[in-house]
Amino acid sequence: MPETFSSLLEAAPDAILVIEKSGHIVVANARSSAIFGWDPGELVGQLIEVLVPEYIRSKHAGLRDGYFASPHTRPMGIGLDLVAARRDGSTIPVEISLSPFEFEERECAIAIVRDVTETRRLGRELKHFNQELKRSNEELEQFAYVASHDLQEPLRMVTGYTQLLKRRYADKLDHEANEFIDYAVDGVKRMQALINDLLAYSRLSSRGKAFEQVDMNDVIRQVRATLRLAIEDAGAQVACGPLPTFIGDRSQLTQLLQNLLSNSLKFRREGVVPSIDVSAIRDGKHWRFAVADNGIGIDAAYAEKIFVIFQRLHTREKYPGTGIGLALCKKIVERHEGKIWFESVLGGGTTFFFTVSAKE
Repeated sequence: MPETFSSLLEAAPDAILVIEKSGHIVVANARSSAIFGWDPGELVGQLIEVLVPEYIRSKHAGLRDGYFASPHTRPMGIGLDLVAARRDGSTIPVEISLSPFEFEERECAIAIVRDVTETRRLGRELKHFNQELKRSNEELEQFAYVASHDLQEPLRMVTGYTQLLKRRYADKLDHEANEFIDYAVDGVKRMQALINDLLAYSRLSSRGKAFEQVDMNDVIRQVRATLRLAIEDAGAQVACGPLPTFIGDRSQLTQLLQNLLSNSLKFRREGVVPSIDVSAIRDGKHWRFAVADNGIGIDAAYAEKIFVIFQRLHTREKYPGTGIGLALCKKIVERHEGKIWFESVLGGGTTFFFTVSAKE
């Protein structure tokens, strides 16, 4: 055996066996010992079936003959659930690649055998972890839905009685007492808004509608109609290029664009005519959308924070809202196999980008 070939065999991290057409092993590297428990010299001369579990050993000779009748390369890890036998009779999961190989003028095959015991164990653990994570997420979504739903009734009662108290006794209470009642009503209304947003957030995945063909040109027309008064009040200019059609949840995609356009209208600069431009281009297997404005901009330091539920960058008094809009956008985009991010210049506007799968 050439010295270079021998050195390559011994340096390999997997067991490498050269098997002649008769089924006898003619070469075995050092790694074979660690995997199979045989010294390489003991394997040479034995039939390859010595490394095959007993319960399939009788069938293996026919499989081997079939391979040599039509030699071909079989890549590693093609989905076959294979096991190998060790010297002590135990079995281990393996992946095997086979290639036709001429050795010393004999028709042979070279087999590379990889012990995947640890890989399979990690795979089982990952599968179990994913199942637990899915179950936990489902429980959290259900909890958020039940909690937010059950909180609505007592809040409505508090609001009703507080407003009734003001109507009946406003003329009997001083200014400060009436002001306290207003604070209480305002606080309850904010809580109701938070609960409604939490309810919407919890239902995005579990109660989303079935995917269908969605023409985003129709969606943007609907969004502009919904926001017509806000657009007119801000004196905003909204431009939109041709948008694509793809498979998605129409109601969620409408909510996504409506949230982004609402943000552009809300965070506009004083003394500057608001300008919003919506566009989309094909990006491989995705459509990449851009919603660009000339508003107040966002500090790049908040690139991750703004997509977290209930995170706010400004006071409620200056810019109303619950701080859940962009978190909803992120969840909608992820349901459509995409991602969302932004580019911005403080005082110079913001462009939100998001991608969605381009499946039609």
